[in-house]
Amino acid sequence: MLKSRALGVVFVAGLALWGCGEANEKTKAAETTPATPVLAATVREAPSARDVSAYGVVRTDKEGKLAFKIGGFLKDLKVDMGDHVKKGQVLARLDQREIDAQAARASAAAAKAKRDLARIEPLLKNGYVSQQKVDDAKSALAIANADLASITFNRKLATIVAPSDGVILARHVDQNEIVAAGTPILTVSQGEAELILKASLSDRDVAALAVGDKAEVTLDAFRNIKIDAHVRRISAMSDERTGTFDVEVVLDNAPKGTESGFIGMARIRAGADKSAGAMALAIPASAILEGHGATATVYVIDKTSMTVKLTRVGVAGVEGDDVLISSGLKTGDEVVSAGAPYLREGSPVKIVTDLAAETTAAEPRT
Repeated sequence: MLKSRALGVVFVAGLALWGCGEANEKTKAAETTPATPVLAATVREAPSARDVSAYGVVRTDKEGKLAFKIGGFLKDLKVDMGDHVKKGQVLARLDQREIDAQAARASAAAAKAKRDLARIEPLLKNGYVSQQKVDDAKSALAIANADLASITFNRKLATIVAPSDGVILARHVDQNEIVAAGTPILTVSQGEAELILKASLSDRDVAALAVGDKAEVTLDAFRNIKIDAHVRRISAMSDERTGTFDVEVVLDNAPKGTESGFIGMARIRAGADKSAGAMALAIPASAILEGHGATATVYVIDKTSMTVKLTRVGVAGVEGDDVLISSGLKTGDEVVSAGAPYLREGSPVKIVTDLAAETTAAEPRT
């Protein structure tokens, strides 16, 4: 019995020694395998991944379309697009001969109604006319005076004047045209208006935004100037034709010379979901080994053992030369950005700054 136990102990000890020997052999093999030179990239946050890009046109926040209340022949159009105007300045005028004739007729009708009432009202006392006759005359006078007031009011609106200091943003008709009542003639900015970038966005982008979100605007006219801005208004209803939502971005420090009509792009920092956990990460596109739809593989460097581990990651998109990563990595991880074709799981590596020079130096000389 003791002999069998002794044999068992010897057998187990032999297995342990054999296992240790195998582990030592693997360690020695890893130590003897030359480290492969690679370039490494640090996994970093990609704050711009949450940015929303909006392309639009610069406008003033106070704009008005000016029109005539009545239709007629456009006799004078004294301004054009881009002209600066002063409050009270005459901008356009209809030919007033027709409205003058209407005013003269209404004035004559009112005068006649007044005379008629003055003639028959004294007769009521002597019983020569009825009370109804006098009341009808009074009604006729009231109607004639109302017609005269209406035509006089319309006559004043046959001339368009600037409601405030501003700039002509658009001219919709030409002189000598016959225009209908209410047809826009001019669009003007009104007063000391702020400049805004008006853009249209999809429902997906709008859902990520909030009023007050900070933005950075670049205008085509000033490509090298970054303009601070913020979101002032987000439409609550989409356009029936396009299905997009209007967004207004106020230019906080527009450079001198910025005019309504300039084209630009706003990069808006989305107000929704700004938690650090929701932050997408970025790595160079060269670090990707294989891509399969929304996933890909990369080599992550273990800084302790200086070996690589094949890791599957989630891909959120591409931005420039970077790939945006949604899962599988954390900020500060090191991934192989060049030299990956020469690696396999567990390969030892050394991080270099000039892979071409390191590779040349390692080549055998003949």
